[in-house]
Amino acid sequence: MAIETILVINKSGGLIYQRNFTDDEQKLNSNEYLILASTLHGVFAIASQLTPKALQLTQQTNTENMIPYVPYVGVAGNKNDNRNASGNSSKPHGTSRKLGSFKGDDFFKEPFTNWNKGGLRQLCTDQFTMFIYQTLTGLKFVAISSSVMPQRQPNIAGTEKTDRLKSSSNLAIQIADNFLRKVYCLYSDYVMKDPSYSMEMPIKSNLFDEKVKDMVDNLQ
Repeated sequence: MAIETILVINKSGGLIYQRNFTDDEQKLNSNEYLILASTLHGVFAIASQLTPKALQLTQQTNTENMIPYVPYVGVAGNKNDNRNASGNSSKPHGTSRKLGSFKGDDFFKEPFTNWNKGGLRQLCTDQFTMFIYQTLTGLKFVAISSSVMPQRQPNIAGTEKTDRLKSSSNLAIQIADNFLRKVYCLYSDYVMKDPSYSMEMPIKSNLFDEKVKDMVDNLQ
């Protein structure tokens, strides 16, 4: 999964962080990214309102709403790691160092709750795929990937191909959620612990920016 852009949107819909990881001259300018963040915030709110209340209540108590831990996503050495949704993996080389103030060779090693009960999680187009991870406080982390997810097509002969595409899409979402949650961990470590940072304001932490770039480089 190649990440081209990372966005962080506050709970009011304002863009507080944006970073491109490619040299494509056709990328949006700063004003267009502000409009994109506001639009995503509005679409997310609309999708949440359209989700039936009964389904939202079911998701709150449904164990399937837990996101599986995918080992070493975005961590140095993960390219040689056989990742899977069950979390079974051997420890790769070069990951013994601590990441920020979070202990261990990975940020976490257990499934975690999906706080997005009814909003937008993934947007697939013929040109890119967008993943959205929402925190409990309403902060949204957005990853725009150049990887195009396979579209589901009707399969008259059977459901094997459809099931395979669904499995591939689910795994991509799980990897993206794990990656964006780690970006959230970096945000908690390098932005929220900065005494000069004000809540809901643009992020100007060089350490946060460097760590995010390292994770994107390791993911590709």
